[in-house]
Amino acid sequence: MAANMLAPPGPDSFRRFTRESMATIERRIAEEKNKKPPKQDSSHRDDDEQKAKPNSDLEAGKGLPFIYGDPPSKCIAEPIEDLDPFYMTQKVS
Repeated sequence: MAANMLAPPGPDSFRRFTRESMATIERRIAEEKNKKPPKQDSSHRDDDEQKAKPNSDLEAGKGLPFIYGDPPSKCIAEPIEDLDPFYMTQKVS
């Protein structure tokens, strides 16, 4: 899944958060740190405008958008991977 795309609609979007999930996030963080910053020129916008932001539709405490449907029963009361692509390279608690 690309960093700027939402998870696909439907219950298949829900995946349990595992040690492998954490390893994948840590690998993505390392890859981001190793990337060379893009060459800036006068046509670039302000850095604040270019930075990725969390999806406001997927904020904690809000209802899940209807496009995802109901989570599968195996995911209830279990940690799941975040649906928001913003957190693909973020470690949060």
